[in-house]
Amino acid sequence: MFEKLFSSIGIGSSKVNTILFDNIVERGKEVKGEVHIFGGKAEQTITEIYIHIDTEFNKEDVDMTEFRHITEPILEIKITDPVVIQPNEEKLIPFSFVLPYYAPITFKEQRIHIQTELDINFFNHPVEDHYFIVKDSFIDEIFSFFRERGFHHTSKSGLCRHKFPTDDNPTHCMQAFHLTNGQGGKIYFVGNDRNFDIYVSENDHISHLSINRDEDLYKQLGNFSSTIRS
Repeated sequence: MFEKLFSSIGIGSSKVNTILFDNIVERGKEVKGEVHIFGGKAEQTITEIYIHIDTEFNKEDVDMTEFRHITEPILEIKITDPVVIQPNEEKLIPFSFVLPYYAPITFKEQRIHIQTELDINFFNHPVEDHYFIVKDSFIDEIFSFFRERGFHHTSKSGLCRHKFPTDDNPTHCMQAFHLTNGQGGKIYFVGNDRNFDIYVSENDHISHLSINRDEDLYKQLGNFSSTIRS
């Protein structure tokens, strides 16, 4: 009796360890992992287990401090119905999800983390939180294209800022990339959309190109080659 009471208030309760099969994940692709649950001193009913992908960002664009003002769940996944775990029992629950394109990539100080939470006897217990790496090979190819033409990232490039939710990106996080070169050329695009628009500004002239992931990237970027001065 007393062991069950202690468990309900978090003493001797179940523990959890969440494992991603690959700590480097690609946007738009399936992510797989397992939740390992270890029973405590008494039988417990875990009413829900869910994981969410979080990122941190500043609300104001002018705030460049290392302290983030907002932590927002990019994605939340419920991975099990109620389950009873016995004392010292271990349960393994597999899960998978597709990481959406509106999740920001890991870039400079912009980090992504996964948190696992248990609802034990209807009380919420945040139990684990760790960082992982989000990549996007499509975006990497764009970076490489402009780097070969003399562009480099500015100090605020890749850091998420606050925005209003849209149908394509239901979060408040906008990850914008800013690049420049030695001749005063500037490049801007929002990178956490599936398809996006790139803007190049040189000599008070702005060029615009809509990028579609379903089309050949270098054919699309080739339209910029004749206008960019390296």
